Amino acid sequence: MAALLGILPGICTAQTAVPDAARIVALVRSSRQLLIDTSVPSQAFDPKLHPFVTVRSAHDGDFVGGFLMSDHARAGMLSNGWGAIAVPLESEGSGGIFTQLIFARTGDRPYAFAGAIGSGGHLDVRIAGGEIVATLPYYGPNDQNCCPSQRIVQTFTVSSGRLAKLSEKRFDIRRSE
Repeated sequence: MAALLGILPGICTAQTAVPDAARIVALVRSSRQLLIDTSVPSQAFDPKLHPFVTVRSAHDGDFVGGFLMSDHARAGMLSNGWGAIAVPLESEGSGGIFTQLIFARTGDRPYAFAGAIGSGGHLDVRIAGGEIVATLPYYGPNDQNCCPSQRIVQTFTVSSGRLAKLSEKRFDIRRSE
């Protein structure tokens, strides 16, 4: 029993560790739902480690492509036993992150693309409390890009290898003046 307890931290760490940039690029290349577009130039990013990626299965306007930011990827375990990695796509514009790619696996299977989370920009995704938690701005009709009036918090899990939304809540942002 002591031997088993001794290896459990290593197993858990291996399941939740973020792969290096080359492995994340390889995950994208192996996903038929994702496309690396070498025709999109970047002023700031190395195309080998930060290629421009689009989601093939998205309808026009659903998700915006961006430069793969594997150095900002987050990983964790979901409460149902799936391991998940969230990888942001940087737009190089004022909205920053519009899309995050989710890769998941169960047991010792390899990671596979499970879906994408999109927003109108400024998207933050983390894995906490056994769920994938996305925080994104909600802009009212008179809100400027700097100052959304609300935040939306969405929670997701992975079910049968696919991203599944669990909940969505809106919160007013308190402004101090």
